[in-house]
Amino acid sequence: MKKLYALLFSLTIAAVAGILLARPLLYGSAPAVTLYTVETRSAEDTVTCTGRIAAAESQDVYVEMSCIAEEVLVEAGDTVKRGDTLFTVDVDATRQVLAAAAGISPSLVPSQQIIRSVAATADGTIRTLNVAEGEAVDTGVPCAVISSSDALQVKITINENKLREVAVGQPVMVSGAAFQEEEYRGTLTYISPSARQQYSGTNSETVVDAVVSLSETDESLKPGLSAKSQIQVGSATDCILIPYEYVLQDDLNQEYVYLYRDGKAVKQVIRTVREWNDGFEVGEGLAVGDRVIRNPSAVEKDGQRVAVEEQGAAADA
Repeated sequence: MKKLYALLFSLTIAAVAGILLARPLLYGSAPAVTLYTVETRSAEDTVTCTGRIAAAESQDVYVEMSCIAEEVLVEAGDTVKRGDTLFTVDVDATRQVLAAAAGISPSLVPSQQIIRSVAATADGTIRTLNVAEGEAVDTGVPCAVISSSDALQVKITINENKLREVAVGQPVMVSGAAFQEEEYRGTLTYISPSARQQYSGTNSETVVDAVVSLSETDESLKPGLSAKSQIQVGSATDCILIPYEYVLQDDLNQEYVYLYRDGKAVKQVIRTVREWNDGFEVGEGLAVGDRVIRNPSAVEKDGQRVAVEEQGAAADA
């Protein structure tokens, strides 16, 4: 009898030892996950556009026909009056260029058709001057930009696929590599009633011109500098927002996340109500304090045991 008890005791010890030894092996094979603790937060949607800083009240000066500049009488920053001469035209050189373009003799180009000078079309300050002595002046590019005020704006282009989202009056945050501050506030004040084609190499896209009026400026914002404008097209407060990469979809087209509960990954079906820049807004299925697995691709099945790789604030950030 004693031998039987001894044998049973030995088998029990062996079984317990086997379980204790198997636990580290079991947990060691569990996939590592990181966690996000659900909380309410604010969300916003933005449309990003590119453009350039420009004087708010300005006028572009164009030449009526291509020509060669002879003497440039002004510089950028000069104050001019309407009618002041900006530059004179080299008539002989211009005749040569026009004749070559038409494939005719220079003597056949009437001198009276060649402009003699180009004048300012408004009072103000010359913000941009695209003229140099002896260089060609083209009809498609403003030879000068004259500003009548110190106010600044951003001239942007909006891609046609984003046009439905934007409207005059929406707030805008403007940034640029050369700017002193990280961001400047502004307002979308104008959207062109017509679209145009914008070319980049051999590619083209349909865009609409628009204007952002700046409410904050400093000396670092200079006309002609590149600027990125983020138009705020929507916002919400106190919503549950989950990054897109946390959400999966099953065979029934249900959206779901994996929650961390008692050391396991538990599938939780959710209902999303809107997409924001930062992720899905969740209407049902999650509550404040739930711990969502950030890397759901590491989980193979519902109920699988997982190991938390990070603990505390680092995991919940």
